Amino acid sequence: MNDTHCNLAFPGLFKEIDRAVELRKNHHVTLKEIDAISPIRGYNRVMIYDNQLYIIGAGENVNTRDQSTLHALHRAILTSPDPLPNIEFTFNSDDIASSNDPTWAYSRRKEDDKLWLMPDFGYWSWPEPKIGSYAEVQMKAMAMDKKVPWSSKINKLIWRGAVMGLLVREQLLEASAGKDWADVKILNWADEGERKSHNVLSMDEHCKYKFVAHTEGVSYSARLQNLQNCKSVIVAHKLKWIQHHHHLMASKGPEQNFVQVGADFSGLDEAMEELIENDELAERIAENNVKIFRERYLTPAAETCYWRKLIRGWATVSFQPEFYSNETGKNGTDKEVKWRGLPVESYFLLRKTDWDYY
Repeated sequence: MNDTHCNLAFPGLFKEIDRAVELRKNHHVTLKEIDAISPIRGYNRVMIYDNQLYIIGAGENVNTRDQSTLHALHRAILTSPDPLPNIEFTFNSDDIASSNDPTWAYSRRKEDDKLWLMPDFGYWSWPEPKIGSYAEVQMKAMAMDKKVPWSSKINKLIWRGAVMGLLVREQLLEASAGKDWADVKILNWADEGERKSHNVLSMDEHCKYKFVAHTEGVSYSARLQNLQNCKSVIVAHKLKWIQHHHHLMASKGPEQNFVQVGADFSGLDEAMEELIENDELAERIAENNVKIFRERYLTPAAETCYWRKLIRGWATVSFQPEFYSNETGKNGTDKEVKWRGLPVESYFLLRKTDWDYY
């Protein structure tokens, strides 16, 4: 899809990009700013030049997140029907990126306006908890919804997770304790690994339930975009962390696609009682969830369009990167011309930017 097709197919998707561009239109991102960003955990410095992706530098990887994001970005570049502008930028794959830097991140708080939001790593794959590729998530969710239609879904609110000392998760446990509509249980990953417990559910098994609870984690939670593939009602507390698609979530009106309760899960009991009493309303919300997210804005086509729009947006308020670096030669006078970046294809294989011959 070209840029025009993307705008027609996914209107409203690019709100976060427009916000970030507007913020920097009168004072563009400079090379000095990028040079000043520390190569901390999750740091990646990247260049797109002549429609090729290059790695300039990388910090400590965060599991497979860095690789997933680079693969997704690479796909968007390779499949672009039109040339993309040359850019240089950094992204951070950790849960929380430095809010003082103009870097690309998975999420931000409202006050973190310097951050540019990119799609989550899970849109490529999230193998560690065996969630798998995003295509796999969507295929399994659709299969489960076909196997278990709305009328056969379990009429309860499902949640599984580790508390990890997070207040909002403790508040969910308190708000749901002893309720007939709740199937909320804590996971101990050590017990699950040793098969001492049977509380763990695969992502598609959540689709067996009419209602699915969502909580944030250390920052945002990457679980949300997976749950949004179920024909189920997402019930979430008021979120502090913003992802690139969150503005498409509607908590009221005819297009409502999720249910929002208080930041501390206050009002959860009342919300659940209303949903259970009004099954027609609940099913409409679940249908809207599928139509907006699984069938449209969380598709591979939408993700690819977002990446390309992000590249183009950054280019309008940033500097032109240099492909070559001039370094002093061995005799101290000659200049040695070198590529500044490593082609991503080699980086994918060795996962390092420098190595000895072997």
